[in-house]
Amino acid sequence: MPWVSTVRRRPTWSRAVGVKRFVCERRVARRGASVSVTAVFEVGAALLGACVGSFLNVVIWRLPQEDPRRRSLGGRSKCPHCGTQIRWHDNLPIVGWLLLRGRARCCGKGIAIRYPLVEALTAALFYALAVWPPFGPVLVATAAGATAIDGAAATALALHATFVALLVACTFIDFDTQLLPDALTKPGMACGLFGGFWPGVAGVVTDDPSTPRALNTLLASVIGLVVGAGVTWLIRAAGSRIFRREAMGLGDVKFLGMIGAFLGWQGALLSLFVGCVAGALIGGLLALRRGFGLKIPFGPYLALGGLVALFAQAPILELLFVRWPEWQRTSPNAQWFLLVLAVLSLSALFVLVRRGRRAG
Repeated sequence: MPWVSTVRRRPTWSRAVGVKRFVCERRVARRGASVSVTAVFEVGAALLGACVGSFLNVVIWRLPQEDPRRRSLGGRSKCPHCGTQIRWHDNLPIVGWLLLRGRARCCGKGIAIRYPLVEALTAALFYALAVWPPFGPVLVATAAGATAIDGAAATALALHATFVALLVACTFIDFDTQLLPDALTKPGMACGLFGGFWPGVAGVVTDDPSTPRALNTLLASVIGLVVGAGVTWLIRAAGSRIFRREAMGLGDVKFLGMIGAFLGWQGALLSLFVGCVAGALIGGLLALRRGFGLKIPFGPYLALGGLVALFAQAPILELLFVRWPEWQRTSPNAQWFLLVLAVLSLSALFVLVRRGRRAG
């Protein structure tokens, strides 16, 4: 198949026309390309995601280990209970766990269900990237009716797959250890900056045609990294001063910087916003159920925000900054809706504070 190195501008939230053009390009590509080729590509992406998820399980388990010998990511997998080397067919993603019925063949002890869940989650995310590529379709139809590969879109897809894998690994490591390792966030920043240079996964800073595209997209990635890390650092500093203890770890600062390097400054702020809302809702419910002494890591909520921004940044920003203000200006019921929302929020906050005092 011919290699088409077409430079495609990533649609931005401020242009509804750009979003519509992206959808039209996707439909044309699906009609022009053979259904079998498209299906194989999407299913292949899911299978690759399951295999990557299997490797992520190794990363999640080994990387936080204190012993350097156990931290190595090389070598065959071993049973965490008895140390016996796991056979290759027992280590097949998802299928191996199902065939073993969740128990190790060597010692009969239970295998956590999280292993196949991580593999299934990564497979689903890779499949979503293949079906709804944020940068644009990889398989395109040529004038001659053949199916070609868009070089820029293929590179962006590989970078987004790396980004998604980093989000998954950091999420589960943060759940286990309340730490976000530099071994993942710093290389992630570097990948985001590379993707900003080419093909431009973070978008552009300006629409001025006189600005070289590579510089334009690289600056978008650099600004996204600085804004993501800088805003999180300011929140961390302010929270530590107010509460007189560390309110947020430096790992969260680097993690949002990595997200900004991939998604730009708008994506970084949207990820932070979604992460804060999700953390407040889920964390509040967990605190009510398990007590206010529960430690809740913030990294998984930032990762959730990063996924939302990756797949839905344009429509969400359009809703927040275009459609929502327009609805407030034109709807007579807008003020009542906002009043009810404020009352419900204050009531929820009041309940949380009362429960916190009782728990204390």
